[in-house]
Amino acid sequence: MRNVDPAFYTALVNARERGIVPRKLVSITGTLLTSMTPKIVSFWSENDDESITVTSGLTGLTETRLFYGGVGLDVGPIPRVTDLTVQTVTVGASQIAPAIQEAVRGMNIRLAKVEIWDALLDPGSRLLAAAPALVWIGEVDGSPIETPGIGGQGSVKIKTNSDAISMLTRKNPAKSSAEEQKKRQDDDFGKYAGAVKNWKPNWGQK
Repeated sequence: MRNVDPAFYTALVNARERGIVPRKLVSITGTLLTSMTPKIVSFWSENDDESITVTSGLTGLTETRLFYGGVGLDVGPIPRVTDLTVQTVTVGASQIAPAIQEAVRGMNIRLAKVEIWDALLDPGSRLLAAAPALVWIGEVDGSPIETPGIGGQGSVKIKTNSDAISMLTRKNPAKSSAEEQKKRQDDDFGKYAGAVKNWKPNWGQK
């Protein structure tokens, strides 16, 4: 069960009387094409740019990031399931927004990490009612740019798969490798692993 920030919970409870303004925050951690150094680009579903303090889903540390606004951000439903199936969330945005251009054209975001937070704004002050709540950690899957036809309107659709669950589906070839086993005190357990599948014993005969 996820622990909810008391201020976040209070804002939800009081929403019936005072109202609430929900917003989404997204960060993509990729690498710059020019230098191949890691870079984080963040944006949110407001119109202005804002420095917001969030808890990183990758490090668990509190960080202040610049979230760009006015990008036409559209985050799909966040699946909340109890099984181990790989879930998907799609992040849509305007193709012409400078922050989006920086992310999808100036960076390599193949398998880039994507973090999504829920934020609540006070309807009166339009300030954050509580610290944003982390609701998704995933990685980019597929090409995000949709090129429109003549007279059409382009967009970016960033498909992300749940990070923790997709990691469970990856195979580790080193687990059954004889060379890897030998690193553990010359363990020869996997020495004939590649040949055993071809053996055809005659059961009941010498």
